[in-house]
Amino acid sequence: MAAKRFLILLMSSPYLLLAVVVFKFRVKTVIDDYYKCIEYIRFSSRNENAISLFLIDVLRVAEDHRQLLHRGVDPVAILRTIYLRLFKNIRQGASTIDQQFVRTITKRYEKTVRRKIREQVLAILVRQASTADDICKAYISCCYFGYGTYGIAKLIKTHASVSDFDIAARVKYPFKKNVDELTEGKFNRRAIYISYLCKVNPNRVSIFLRK
Repeated sequence: MAAKRFLILLMSSPYLLLAVVVFKFRVKTVIDDYYKCIEYIRFSSRNENAISLFLIDVLRVAEDHRQLLHRGVDPVAILRTIYLRLFKNIRQGASTIDQQFVRTITKRYEKTVRRKIREQVLAILVRQASTADDICKAYISCCYFGYGTYGIAKLIKTHASVSDFDIAARVKYPFKKNVDELTEGKFNRRAIYISYLCKVNPNRVSIFLRK
């Protein structure tokens, strides 16, 4: 585990250096968004007591199984995405939970390189000031679950019996007002797959080192 963490740290060094420079020179728009993220994390850590450690682990399994190894940006996922795009013509995301949280709070969704780099820098800065668990908790409390539903509190109000696996699956496949069979099928298969990963890896460390 230590070797993998060191390798990911080494591969992340350009992003980490950029984050240090941005923070040192106090780039106003970035710093403003940074404090907005930190404030929300502090708020959710005080008010979202219903979010269990198991749900946090399930979210990691589904969205970012190397979160306990990286510093906000996952260079392994970035290299995988580049490879698939260049050689397989497959589009696949590389965003970490930290980045997804930043994107949700800042509400910046433009598909540009500048926005992506800005998001990566913010994810690193936020991670340095928070714990991985607190970021997961904050993300669960504000992420989009479909059809005007933001955050787990609103989701539970309309779906009281929803499972942790279903919650994690809806992060990737949020429901529309009228759910079509294709989306529902993808959602059900993902929930089953996440449940399988958790059952075959009962030790939380083994889950996050499976690849």
